[in-house]
Amino acid sequence: MRSTSRPRQLLGIASMALCHGAGVLQSPANAAAVALPSAPSGFSGQPGAAEISSLSAGALAAGQGGNLLEGFNLVTSLSGTYDSNVTRSPGQPLAPIQDDFILSLGGNVGYLSKASEWTFGANYRGSYNSYFSQTEFNGYNQGGGLVANYDVGRLSASFTAGADIDQGSNQNYSSEFVKRTNYQTGLTTRYRLSSKTSLQGNIGQSFSTASGDFGDTESVDVGASALWKYSPLTELGPGVRYTYRSGSSQTGRSSFGPSLNVNYKLSTKVAMTSRVGMDFASYDDGGSADDPAFSASVGLNYEASKLWGMNFTLYRDTQADPSLAGGFTEVTSFRLGYHRKLRRAILNLGAGYDLNRSELPSGVAGGDGADRNYFNLDASVGMPIFSNSCFGNVFLRYVDQSAGAVNSWDSFQAGFGISRSF
Repeated sequence: MRSTSRPRQLLGIASMALCHGAGVLQSPANAAAVALPSAPSGFSGQPGAAEISSLSAGALAAGQGGNLLEGFNLVTSLSGTYDSNVTRSPGQPLAPIQDDFILSLGGNVGYLSKASEWTFGANYRGSYNSYFSQTEFNGYNQGGGLVANYDVGRLSASFTAGADIDQGSNQNYSSEFVKRTNYQTGLTTRYRLSSKTSLQGNIGQSFSTASGDFGDTESVDVGASALWKYSPLTELGPGVRYTYRSGSSQTGRSSFGPSLNVNYKLSTKVAMTSRVGMDFASYDDGGSADDPAFSASVGLNYEASKLWGMNFTLYRDTQADPSLAGGFTEVTSFRLGYHRKLRRAILNLGAGYDLNRSELPSGVAGGDGADRNYFNLDASVGMPIFSNSCFGNVFLRYVDQSAGAVNSWDSFQAGFGISRSF
């Protein structure tokens, strides 16, 4: 994907952001711009091809492997993971802690055309997870996405659509083992009024359904902003944002409010994309939120040198809660990552913290565990192996959830992965 101009970079950001769940590879060290973070999927720590691809993306983007045909990329992967608490159990007598080893085999295939005005892309990722003891959890994870970019004259636009079918323990579903299907579409447009001013708009929709007794959830986001190029490195401007959240067990929640957008880019060393705002919410049954809510989506990359760099993401917004009848969750998610090149190897360190606070309309009662705090630490080391034809890595992860006596648990994971790009 070419990025010779700011509008084309924005098209690339939109495309990679929405299709990332479907297996699009990008390396933090090589990313020229940053996508706005989105809501956490809840599948943190889930093994499979998507995880192994993300761990090896840096090496693959740097030239490991090759292309089957121009525009196509294929990655195959094998991973093994030991999990000390597969079912995310608090360890009570009726729900004992169970460990297991999971073997995963999968791959990713993607295509992106090369043109000056229109570009098209598609990707698919899939894996099969085999549990040695809890064989009832065996199954497939898969997803796919489409993207179409347009850039002519003053107008640029990007349309994306995707679907993901994943299974595993999910913190958004009371940490239970679920099979979740998620569909999403998005459209981002930008019109350049002059060399210093632009108008930008976006609309996105997602729908999720899961196995078990959990409700379906849906979200709609619409935004518009006017951007002014303050300096060669910085653009900023005001905007407005509308959201709608609903579910099979929730009355609809709509919000509207002002926002501020700030984007910064210094070559490939520093890049930031951000949106912060205030949301004034109301419910379809006539109620309204007591106070306006603060929302934010911030992505920051810092590449200090060819040897090391850091990245930071912040996401804060309200989502329909599929595990709490009639309730919503205010999600605040932080993530800090560090990567360093050690001779032929790549070291990755990361820490994340999610605060999930229940938001209940009048007349809806909450229960124990409605509020959840989720903490995780992870580390991995990877390097080219087998005459540089493959990429191998080992990883460690610790996760902990605090949510009252019933839904508090922790888990340790360790594993390995091997991937090859064609």
